[in-house]
Amino acid sequence: MKTKKLFLFILSMLLYTGCHPLGKTGRDTVKDAPVETGGANEDDHRETPETQAPLQMETETPGDEEHQPEQRQQKQNPAEQKPGRIDLQPICQYPELPTGCEITSLAMVLNYNGISVDKCELADHYLDKGEVGTVDFRKAFEGDPRDDSSYGCYAPVIVNTANKYLEAARSELRAADISGCRLEELFPYIEAGVPVIIWGTLDCAEGYYSVTWNVDGTDISWYTPEHCRVLVGCEDGQVWTADPVYGDVRAYDIQVFESRYEDLGRQAVVIQ
Repeated sequence: MKTKKLFLFILSMLLYTGCHPLGKTGRDTVKDAPVETGGANEDDHRETPETQAPLQMETETPGDEEHQPEQRQQKQNPAEQKPGRIDLQPICQYPELPTGCEITSLAMVLNYNGISVDKCELADHYLDKGEVGTVDFRKAFEGDPRDDSSYGCYAPVIVNTANKYLEAARSELRAADISGCRLEELFPYIEAGVPVIIWGTLDCAEGYYSVTWNVDGTDISWYTPEHCRVLVGCEDGQVWTADPVYGDVRAYDIQVFESRYEDLGRQAVVIQ
């Protein structure tokens, strides 16, 4: 009898709960379903660009990073480029130094190297000068660059003037006489960013010996129209020079320019 009553009690309880003994737990599971399946819902899909951002960065692989500097290095390699043009600020010799093309060219190069100096300071205080006809223009300026009836000087004088000033300025830079180089041998200096003070003729005109002096028992002849300027570039069959007569940068045919350079004995000076 007791067993029958227990059976009827259990049966009545099952009918009361609707046959869902785990019903509460099931509702909790459904409620939490979006969290459990989060990768498949729309909100998660909209977040994909953020999760993929690191993958986009991975397209710049270490191999690519190594390749780019090589490309930049190739562009900067002077041996694989035409000689370029140095960005040098021209200085005009006029009106103060009508015959001072050499000293003005030196002033350009010194200023290019970060040494601020005025052309007149160099001419007045550092340039060796002598009365016309009494000095060798390879040792001193023939006359005075402030005088329009004077002549000029050659490379050794400019080297000496430059080094006197550099020493006084306590600079580690020094001028060097590289005379004797062929014109094409000067182009590596340009490629390296080193302007070259160079001798030739005004406007690359044909020259001639105009006057002869006897100095210390030796006859020396002046070549007219001697001119000094700064070589700053070479491209497309032309050379570019910063010209103190005009106070600008202008081009000349490379063959004509080379011929005039030869006429003046291949004189050239650099500061390094």
